[in-house]
Amino acid sequence: MMKKLLPTIAAAALLSVSGLASAAGCATTDLTFDLPGVTVSKCYSTAGNVVDNSPADKLTVAGLLASEFGFSGQSGAPITSFNVSADPLSHVTTYDFPQLLTGNVIVGLHFGNGQGGPGNVTNFCAFDAGSGVDRFYTALQATSNAGLYQIGAPVPEPETYAMVLAGLGLVGVIARRRKARV
Repeated sequence: MMKKLLPTIAAAALLSVSGLASAAGCATTDLTFDLPGVTVSKCYSTAGNVVDNSPADKLTVAGLLASEFGFSGQSGAPITSFNVSADPLSHVTTYDFPQLLTGNVIVGLHFGNGQGGPGNVTNFCAFDAGSGVDRFYTALQATSNAGLYQIGAPVPEPETYAMVLAGLGLVGVIARRRKARV
């Protein structure tokens, strides 16, 4: 029995290691939010600071956003970028973007080579901010700058779909009654 499972276990281990290699230094649990239920759905890490807006980095980011996040047609330039710093005592970094983040969001967070950081990498994180997130946090150290790459329409809540279905049902009932009168 064990001999039959060994190739399957080895293949699963190889796949998991190859998946980790493409996203080294990045985890969906790196960001925390004030609002319950908001979580990072995808995180991808790339070497260096590609949030710096140079022409070569814009090409890198545009390709990465298209291939890893399915967000094609973006120029690679952040909508907004700014420098950040961690609290020296708690090592928590607060990202407080100048606008309310809504819907599907992609952010790029650069970490330098400082002590306790993941190294010189930029982590791209995607999350659904719903109807609005004004800030989020990370406990990763050596944060230097960040960029906002996508703000999308919020994904409707299940209650919204229920209201649409109820409304369509009501329209159907009214139409049936009018038809019965004629």
